[in-house]
Amino acid sequence: MKAGVRAAVRPAATTVVIATLTLLMAYAGVNLSTPANAAASLLSQGKPATASSVENAGTPASAAVDGDTGTRWSSAAGDPQWLRVDLGASATVSQVVLNWEAAYGTAFQVQVSSDAATWTTIYNTTTGTGGTQTLNVSGTGRYVRM
Repeated sequence: MKAGVRAAVRPAATTVVIATLTLLMAYAGVNLSTPANAAASLLSQGKPATASSVENAGTPASAAVDGDTGTRWSSAAGDPQWLRVDLGASATVSQVVLNWEAAYGTAFQVQVSSDAATWTTIYNTTTGTGGTQTLNVSGTGRYVRM
């Protein structure tokens, strides 16, 4: 199964990584897909999404998980920024696919949590490449944040 999250943020001089999605996106567009198994069902589509900020009313957190590749979440300018998705139930996360816009975060983390309070980092980088990034990860949680 997989979960998808689409987000956008603007480029910043420095991207501060926090605990993920929280933290970790600083200014770029991103689409986060989190497959838990080989199945192709999108866990995050239509699920509740929360963000540290939004750039404007046209780029809400919910646009990251609406299933429409023409919409996106975009944060306010400034570090750190994050996006969190509530999958509704615990899931095993084995892969995360990020589809960034032209602007993207170079330093970011992907994290999972069972309670949205205690987070486990399943991916961490300071050398993000933008474009489409497929991350092989290993973790379990109800919440995914970047």
